[in-house]
Amino acid sequence: MTVRTLLRRFEGSDLTVTVYGPPSVTTVVERLTAQRVDATWRTLPTGETEAFAVIHRDGAFAETVPLTALETFLCEPTAGIGDSGGPDSDPGRQLLRSALANTLLSSLTPAQLLATSQEFEDRAYRVGEGTLRVSFQSLSIFRSQRARYETLASDTALDIHVYGRADWEPPTIPGITFHPLTDSTLESVWLLAFDAAGDDQNKCALVAEKTEDGPFRGVWTYSPRLVDEIMTTVAAVDG
Repeated sequence: MTVRTLLRRFEGSDLTVTVYGPPSVTTVVERLTAQRVDATWRTLPTGETEAFAVIHRDGAFAETVPLTALETFLCEPTAGIGDSGGPDSDPGRQLLRSALANTLLSSLTPAQLLATSQEFEDRAYRVGEGTLRVSFQSLSIFRSQRARYETLASDTALDIHVYGRADWEPPTIPGITFHPLTDSTLESVWLLAFDAAGDDQNKCALVAEKTEDGPFRGVWTYSPRLVDEIMTTVAAVDG
């Protein structure tokens, strides 16, 4: 499996979002459309804080989420990063992640990917064991996340593997194994996969590739089968 073949599985996923709220929320619909999500707006005589979105998948109701959660991810994805509660402390954001899982999004920013990655890192921290595999494209990018990953490694029994182009010599950090890439398989990929020590309820993965225009296109999943497949694929990468 390659990243492209994985993402191709989710092309044309039948997801529709209807946003209910005042005219000020139409920006959210525009942002969803930019992600190639079928989105519409319906007027609701209420304030923006009471607005909400209804998500359907394959014609069936999937979830109702507060508009604030959708706005945070689409318009201000870094809001809340670093908070003591973490991204999972907001039930609205948990619902949103679940509702949008297995949906190929076509124009993801680094901030949106960082927000999703942090949710999965927080999940790995709470589980406290298992294998976490992360691709930073190049090892030098890891430097900005070094303190966070040192905490992950020191506070848990996680087996952490970091992949990236060999453009920096990483330090020795107990619990973290670095894999300088010797081919280009993962160099354009933002990837995080966690096997939760075999606990299917907590497995998760994010896979995105950089597009020619600059943004990333990608998908996250909680499917145990897909997470296992991604973990096996990354483990086999020459690095």
